[in-house]
Amino acid sequence: MKIKYLCCGIALMLPLQSVPQVSAAKESVLLDVSDFAVMDENLVYLGADYLNAAGVLFDDQDKVPESPEKTSVDKALWDATNRGKNWKPNLQSEFGEDSFYIDMGANYVVTGLCFLDNNGVQDWVIEDGEPFAWKKIGGFTTDAYQTWRGISFDSPHTTRYLRFSTPCGDSGVAELAIYGYYDSPLSAAQTEKTAAHSGAGKKTDLTAGQRIGFNAFIDDPMTAIMAAGNVREYHNFSWLLDSDASVKFTQDTWGDMDSYYAAMHAQGISVIPCFQGGSTVVSGGEKPPEIPVPAGADPTDAASYAIHAQAMYQVAARYGSNPDVDPKTLHVSALSKPKTGLGLLRALENCNEPNKTWSGKANYFSPYELAAMCSADYDGHEGTIPNAGVRNADPDFKLAVGGLLNTASLLDYLSEMKLWFDYHRSDGKFAVDMINVHIGPDTANPEDSGFTARIAQIQEWIDRNAPDTELWISEFEVPMHDRETEGVDNHDNEIYQLRYAQRVARTYLMALGSGVDRMTKFQLRDEGEGVYYNSGLVTGKGEWSKKLAWYYTACMTNLLKNAYFAADMTDSAVQKYFFIDRADGTSIYALWLPTSSGQEIKNCRITVPEKAHVYLTVPGTYAEGVTTELPVSNGAVQLTVSETPVFLSISSAGKKFVNGRYAKIPPQKLSLQQDFSGEICDFSQEPKNGTLAQCYRLFDEQDSMPDYLYGDTAGIPLPKTNATGSEATCYVQFDQPYVLDGFGVYDTYGTGRFAVYDGHTDQLLWASDLGSYMSRSISLIADTAPTDLLKIVKSGGDLNEFAAYGYPAGEQIPMDVNADGAFNTADLTALVKWLTAASNQLANPAAADSDKNGRLDARDLSLLKRALLK
Repeated sequence: MKIKYLCCGIALMLPLQSVPQVSAAKESVLLDVSDFAVMDENLVYLGADYLNAAGVLFDDQDKVPESPEKTSVDKALWDATNRGKNWKPNLQSEFGEDSFYIDMGANYVVTGLCFLDNNGVQDWVIEDGEPFAWKKIGGFTTDAYQTWRGISFDSPHTTRYLRFSTPCGDSGVAELAIYGYYDSPLSAAQTEKTAAHSGAGKKTDLTAGQRIGFNAFIDDPMTAIMAAGNVREYHNFSWLLDSDASVKFTQDTWGDMDSYYAAMHAQGISVIPCFQGGSTVVSGGEKPPEIPVPAGADPTDAASYAIHAQAMYQVAARYGSNPDVDPKTLHVSALSKPKTGLGLLRALENCNEPNKTWSGKANYFSPYELAAMCSADYDGHEGTIPNAGVRNADPDFKLAVGGLLNTASLLDYLSEMKLWFDYHRSDGKFAVDMINVHIGPDTANPEDSGFTARIAQIQEWIDRNAPDTELWISEFEVPMHDRETEGVDNHDNEIYQLRYAQRVARTYLMALGSGVDRMTKFQLRDEGEGVYYNSGLVTGKGEWSKKLAWYYTACMTNLLKNAYFAADMTDSAVQKYFFIDRADGTSIYALWLPTSSGQEIKNCRITVPEKAHVYLTVPGTYAEGVTTELPVSNGAVQLTVSETPVFLSISSAGKKFVNGRYAKIPPQKLSLQQDFSGEICDFSQEPKNGTLAQCYRLFDEQDSMPDYLYGDTAGIPLPKTNATGSEATCYVQFDQPYVLDGFGVYDTYGTGRFAVYDGHTDQLLWASDLGSYMSRSISLIADTAPTDLLKIVKSGGDLNEFAAYGYPAGEQIPMDVNADGAFNTADLTALVKWLTAASNQLANPAAADSDKNGRLDARDLSLLKRALLK
């Protein structure tokens, strides 16, 4: 007999629209439970082999008594009845009573029931009415042994729901039969009450590259984070609150959130902070529970989460994009200056793994408790909590529910969150913008796992119950036990690291193909010893050496940064995902073999347009991978396809790819004068001029800085010579024009200002306050205009070394104004605009004196050129 119950994610939530059985005289009959939704409420451990969900109570409905008054069944039916499993959802009393409810999907009159009293002694309570306003209609005690027993209700009446509960433990009942008759369909009001009401705003339009990311911390360096399209930031909730529950955005001497989020934003990396854990400010005591309510408060009441929701409001007010936040609503610690509308965040996550089971009830949210917190964090529970909820600070700000473990009962958990919203919010909204789960492949080959099938189940639930809600996989890991070698550290196991990189990349791609809105790996860095020892894309804190998986991830986020998934074009042998770059229309194909045994297909033929330009990008070596152009012959290209995903970019026009774009640029000459008059240093020896000698010491130990901006620093020498705090200005020349994309210093003592300018235009490129101590500080910047000359202005603070990073500007095509690699009509249009602007400016010489030195000279022309190029 097919049973429709929602335990362990087997079936989807209502609406159930099947036609119920009808008795013409409204006689009591056995109700067909297969038309109903049966929902366990204590989901903590369901899915474990030793526990049984409420579905076992309805798996032998063809063997039940005729009625509560006639409980005997013939011997053949009795012998065939499964009496080996009682309803037993939980055995740990700290998680409360055991209960389940039945949604009959219509209005019924329930007249009685029979129960197979199997063993043990338990007290059952039976209720009807509406969820969260249940009314007791009866009960019974299981004090017999392996026998059918029946009860009838004295005053049966119409109800949509039934609820059954017992104290924690074995229920003592193996089968349940419910008797009554159909009364009426759901009214319009009843139907509307449990209809799908999404609280989600417009979906965030992320490209494929932006959807790929990982978990990180505020103290991870940008040179490691740069591989991400998005980041989930672990952030303890307790860090946010000062002793008076005001919110602090700077953690004493570390953790400046403004700077961290601004650095991410400057690199085009979206970040969602995960505010995890509890706070003694809220709960008191020495070790606060993760459910952030005052001691003794009702955790199913949204009002209990007022402090938490008000803190979420402060985050959204500061980092969201609403410029009109009322300053009177700000409650910011004296450690932080009040700010609003910084535009650095678009979402936050309100907890982490709220359905975890290993940390006790104090840290386990029931579905109803989590829904209550989400309603408060979303909009202050429809505005009933003052200055609370992200939507009240910024109507476009998004709330992500804390990352849920992919338990067997995950869909039930979401359905019961929805039930709370249905009956506690007047608008019925599922008050979450992002449903957030922790799920990854469970087999060596991600393609063979149930990963994408589970994503499809979750997405189907979303479509039916909370349309337009985004799906975020905020933690995943890949199985690697098959590649471990006894006695060998997996960090040193090349085959292990190769397979790890392949599986991580393929898991990202499969998630993109399944429509996941964003995906963040657990995690960026290795964490300590034990299970998380090799869980990162880089090694542990303080070292951050890049693994092959980091390079694979960086390659994908870079190549797919403007691309969107279009189709799965997999054939029998090769996985083939098709992406379209919306910036220029380039077609991009990801190709790989779905195996883990070292297989490859040589001379794999891929059909392409005859006149197309085709580029092959292979991850590894550089952060952006290595790209080469393939020859097109007879409408096809040939390449080797292996278990490492590679990418074909197909374009009607030629494209410029840069391999090694973050390389350290060797300085050639140094001078105190822009025109290099006076003493010139060629770095063969320390110059005689004292000031020039101080500048020389910025460049005399270049081997102490990594060869690439993101390069590993473990094992490279420490610098020894020091440029002191005296003020100095110098010019450094390169061998050719470069596009600059980063700078680094090895900082020592004191603070000051270290500024780098384009030596031709005086355009500020980067500045530092030299605030770090005895460490390398490397910063990414947006690509600059090509230059072969830097001006460095140093005032105060000591440092050992300076390095510039970038790539050769290459051959400059004359008149290629928009730098698309060709001179065409677009360049002519831009030139006309330039000439118009130039003539207007030169008609007024005073206005053309850009540097205000009282004369028109070459420097003014350089500044004018720079302005026009912008």
